[in-house]
Amino acid sequence: MIVDPSRALVFGAATIALALSFVVLERLVRTRGVPTEITRRVAHVLACLFALIVHTLVPVWLFVVLSLVFAALMWLSRHFHVFTAIHKVRRRSFGDVYLPLGIGVAALLGQADTAVFVAAVLILGLADVAAGLVGDYLRSSRKTWWGSGAFLAVSVVVLALCGFPVFAIVAVALLATVTERYSPLGTDNVSIPFVVAGLLVVL
Repeated sequence: MIVDPSRALVFGAATIALALSFVVLERLVRTRGVPTEITRRVAHVLACLFALIVHTLVPVWLFVVLSLVFAALMWLSRHFHVFTAIHKVRRRSFGDVYLPLGIGVAALLGQADTAVFVAAVLILGLADVAAGLVGDYLRSSRKTWWGSGAFLAVSVVVLALCGFPVFAIVAVALLATVTERYSPLGTDNVSIPFVVAGLLVVL
């Protein structure tokens, strides 16, 4: 495989930027007392944006390998308490490890249609975080119906902006919302992209 220097440069810059952002978030938690619920949400969005950039730079097989590598790194970080800004939350969750795996699933299912991958990752990165922010605002340690409503609304907007037909928008947004609400222990970071990408491919 011939490596395009410009793509390699962008990939390297994006990777360094993501790593530095994690370091900054960790610093904010340890020295400024910023709540980990906030830093975790920021890291979640940044990781999804990173995935959208990298997806344009490497072949699907390599992207999937990278998702496995990042999942392993997250597990190690969690085990050795490296990035508490990402791993420490009020409830029991392994979403930090599941997130890169879910993004890899979206890449596999959406490899024939970039819009499918983009929609799945944006819903994972934006709708899921919107639901969590609503829950934080309500000071709830559990998922709330208001949070599900926020997830549904953001999902509809994302799917519409990605150009999918109305039927697909309604069906996918509703099923993704149900999936997010009833997926335990952070598994929604895998189940959401699986449901979104899978349904969009079928529909």
